Amino acid sequence: MILLSWLPDWIFYASAFAGVIGTVLVMVFGGLIQYKLGIQILSAFLLVGGVFFIGGITNEAEWQLKVKEMEAVVAKQELAAEKITTEVITKYVDRVKIVEGKTHEIIKKVPIYITKESVDKCTINNGFVSLHDHASKNEVPEPSGSVNEDSSEIKLSTVAETVSQNYGTYYQVVEQLKALQSWIRKQKDLDNGK
Repeated sequence: MILLSWLPDWIFYASAFAGVIGTVLVMVFGGLIQYKLGIQILSAFLLVGGVFFIGGITNEAEWQLKVKEMEAVVAKQELAAEKITTEVITKYVDRVKIVEGKTHEIIKKVPIYITKESVDKCTINNGFVSLHDHASKNEVPEPSGSVNEDSSEIKLSTVAETVSQNYGTYYQVVEQLKALQSWIRKQKDLDNGK
């Protein structure tokens, strides 16, 4: 309603009041008034129009109050959601640091568990390297007539380091997935009012 925002509220109250006064005057002094029908129509129009717009003013005020209440609820929900996100991310980052630290420690132990003598005794063939490389890309290697049994330049210690690093990456992804699941559950609980 454009009139509600354009005109001050007192005009609508004055209109309704004038309609009531006009109606009362016609009822009390009806026989003395020369333009009785015109005054009745004008009074009815002012009364009905004033009451209509006063209702609009009241509804607009109630609507604005409800909008303010909902804005407060939304702001509270957003703040709670942000807090949940911060908590989950902090926990996730801490856990990933632990995983990275363990992975680093495991890789540092490779020379202890795989000595130079072990490296010299063990050869890694090209077939293993090819299969490992395909598996790391989640690809199935092409079937071949013969497997390449020739010795590769890759050392057993390098294989151990690579596998340890891959497991470390796996556990980082596990922690990421756990954090995401936790975040989703907490956001759902927040939305359900728990």
